[in-house]
Amino acid sequence: MAPRKKSIGGLRGSTSNVSDKENNYLRSLSDYQARVRRRESIRNCKNVAEYDLRRKIDLEIKIKEGSSRLLAAARHPTQSLEAARALFTSSKRMSTYMVELQHRKRDTSLKASITENKGKLSISDLRFPLMWRDSDHFKNRGDYRRFAVFCIIRVGAEVHDTSLFYPIDREQTDICFSDVLLFDNVPAEFELTLEIYSHILQEDLSIASTPRRIRRSIHSSISRTVGRKLAASLRDEYGSSKVPQFDLVAYAKMTLDDTDGNIRSHDLTLNSVESKVHALPLFGHFCCRLAIQPHYMDKEVRAEYVIINNQRCWARLQGFQIEAWKSKKYLEKFEKPTYTIYVNKGTIVRRSKSKKNQLRVINHVDGNETSDIIELCSNEDVQKWFEQLATCVKEHARWKHTVISLQGISCSETSNGNTNMRNSFNDNVKQQGSLYDETPLTGNILKLIRLFILLFIFNYLFKIVS
Repeated sequence: MAPRKKSIGGLRGSTSNVSDKENNYLRSLSDYQARVRRRESIRNCKNVAEYDLRRKIDLEIKIKEGSSRLLAAARHPTQSLEAARALFTSSKRMSTYMVELQHRKRDTSLKASITENKGKLSISDLRFPLMWRDSDHFKNRGDYRRFAVFCIIRVGAEVHDTSLFYPIDREQTDICFSDVLLFDNVPAEFELTLEIYSHILQEDLSIASTPRRIRRSIHSSISRTVGRKLAASLRDEYGSSKVPQFDLVAYAKMTLDDTDGNIRSHDLTLNSVESKVHALPLFGHFCCRLAIQPHYMDKEVRAEYVIINNQRCWARLQGFQIEAWKSKKYLEKFEKPTYTIYVNKGTIVRRSKSKKNQLRVINHVDGNETSDIIELCSNEDVQKWFEQLATCVKEHARWKHTVISLQGISCSETSNGNTNMRNSFNDNVKQQGSLYDETPLTGNILKLIRLFILLFIFNYLFKIVS
């Protein structure tokens, strides 16, 4: 008996070692793929020059070849799902790059648009509420479907994707992504496209996808052994496809008007799926923080000694305002400017008719007109200041509300390849609380509550009078 116990102990030890090695391999694989997913964001965060489109296409071809090999050799659901997602996103990027390459060849005006003032865009705090039935979520019964979900976000020729989450089942009320995705060199007229892709885990449909009568007959008329064999056969039938297919279940389009420094809710367009069983139970809205920061805000357009309102000072045009100090050394000491002239979309810049070296900057503050005179040394300086101030007025109108209140851009989660990231393992996925429970009662909701209270009071008073 002793040798037998020893062999059993050795077998258990070897089994545990194999499982540990497999878990370590899967974690390393997830970290590597997370770094690959964020390669574009990291480059943008470090302000590294963009790769040429042809080089990007070559890179995606190599990623597709590696993903195909990994998919062919995959023995674990995590490997298959991650490889299928990488293969799918690479195909999306390649098609986007090819279309952009054709547009650049045909349209020469795109080369001129590169010189326009652009900005940095970030999207974070993505949250999608789910609509399960009460009996499914609270009583934990009925709906056996489980999904794997990720998002693809595109702005122009830049395509990013989020982490892959699975399994998403009836226990989760929200799908929350902690990814922070960055887009650099974004024009004010941008259009962001967000697409949600899901894959139903077929191994969980063995009983849920069968009709009710068949399920009842399985539970009542046959034994457990036969039921397990039937379930295994159904699993084989549904899992015959080796490549997991991701379906587009919903999408949304956002522009500059949707940007804000805080988290906001947006409309979500649900896409019709052929089979209702494969449809992810999404709600018609989602939440995210879409923030943008124009490069013009931090750009020093011009700085030199000028005469403002008959006072010689060091003036700097930056961030849609002219700041003036008595001397340049006060600026170097980070002291507050002694004089500030704001430049916005309503500012009028005129050249003086009486004196050639003067500019007049006219603003309207609280219904009152204010005029500031800037005197320069030469006609060339006057022309440069006039052109730059006119560009500043035009840029203020282009970027709308984003230049009035600064929207912070954070790259803390994307600058580090292996921190602050949630992977796709079930043990590490910690869903947040329900979006319904955390939604504050503000705005229209408070108005509706007040209306219901008033109706209740009027109804009560009417009953008393009658």
